[in-house]
Amino acid sequence: MAAAQSSPTSDLIYIDEIAERLGVRPNTIRTWRYKGRGPRTWRQNGRVVSTVEDIEKYLAAQVKATERGAV
Repeated sequence: MAAAQSSPTSDLIYIDEIAERLGVRPNTIRTWRYKGRGPRTWRQNGRVVSTVEDIEKYLAAQVKATERGAV
């Protein structure tokens, strides 16, 4: 994957980094946005962005929704 450009602020991350953190391709993030799925994202200055916190919340929700055999 190409090197990600620097984020607009320290809290925001671009679609390439979002995809990398989730282990999917950027087009998957775009598809999820179109279908109203995936982590919270929005456009800022023409770029799809999110926060690290929103990505972490999304991942935690996915774990909780799909975990089995928890002690």
